[in-house]
Amino acid sequence: MSENNLKVYTNKTFCGDLSYENEQYVFNYDVEAKDIVSLTIPVRKASWIAKKLHPIFEMNMPEGALKEAIKNHFVKIEKMDDIGFLRLIGPYMLGRVKFHKLVDTKNTLKLYDILKTTKQNLFEELMQKFAVRSGVSGVQPKLLLTAQNRTTMKFEHFIVKSWELDYPHLALNEYFCMRAVKHANLPTPDFYLSDDLSMFIMKRFDIKEDDSYLGFEDMCVLTARGTDEKYNGSYEEVVRVLKDVITPTKRKEALSIFFKALVMNHLLKNGDGHLKNYGVLYENDHNDTKLAPIYDVITTTVYIKNDIPALKLGDGKLWWKEKTYKTFATKSCGLSNKEYEEILKTCRNAIVKTKQEIDTYQSDDKEVLNFLEKLKECWREKI
Repeated sequence: MSENNLKVYTNKTFCGDLSYENEQYVFNYDVEAKDIVSLTIPVRKASWIAKKLHPIFEMNMPEGALKEAIKNHFVKIEKMDDIGFLRLIGPYMLGRVKFHKLVDTKNTLKLYDILKTTKQNLFEELMQKFAVRSGVSGVQPKLLLTAQNRTTMKFEHFIVKSWELDYPHLALNEYFCMRAVKHANLPTPDFYLSDDLSMFIMKRFDIKEDDSYLGFEDMCVLTARGTDEKYNGSYEEVVRVLKDVITPTKRKEALSIFFKALVMNHLLKNGDGHLKNYGVLYENDHNDTKLAPIYDVITTTVYIKNDIPALKLGDGKLWWKEKTYKTFATKSCGLSNKEYEEILKTCRNAIVKTKQEIDTYQSDDKEVLNFLEKLKECWREKI
């Protein structure tokens, strides 16, 4: 196979070829392929052709500093265009779609050792060892790891994140924001904070008990946008997509969850709820599609004082007034006035409960305590 071609697999089964030719990307399903690579690319005999890399294939590419670091490290041995990048990290990519070849990525790490580490630079050590396996989107440094859970003795799959100097205590920020999301009775993956507060660890939600993968697609893919367009679009557009792709029996629940997540973004002042931070899960096709758990929630205004929401709602990007949310809830999401009021009450109580958790948090580090106070100051208990 030439340097401009890649084999594509879904759940370890060869399904087709991706190539770059005549300044366009071409994907062809194998004649025996049964599983789709994306809800937006159903199985057919004709080629799927795009000027830019198909969003489903770009979805889990690292971004920013991590992508540049991987490029710089391997540029001498691999042409680091999109195809070259996928050839390098594609076997380790997040999710059911893999590229180039199949590999065994299990290791002997233990979750307990990550959480209880006394090493000052464990994340940097893990990054050096597993950077090439960082087939996960985002600009924040993160790794895909398989680790053994000491309680169940099972090998489970995790995303491990650290933080850079520009965003101090980001792991602590995400941990308490996700605690608030959980208190709001929103579905979340299992998540942990390392004892030294340097790493946020989240259990993968796209892997089944038999280690096969559920399909996962974010809103960039489902709205035919590349990663660099993740701040384009609106929350109304996300709702239209959910109505189109979610299984009818799960649609009302999905819309209620999405609206509640949007309210929590407002109260937590999360200005990074972009298209890649919402997605859907499915088995093999669109017949059993549901909203993915809520993930990647942080308070951005603690770093960027005047930060604004990531996507438009109604008139634009701003921390909207209560009237705008009520209109969105009833007109777009189909919620009743009673359901709307119940969601506001649940979200308010979640903020209050999480603030109480922060108040009882024990630390000898004054910098950590000061940061947590700033975090609480950013939060709101009502719209």
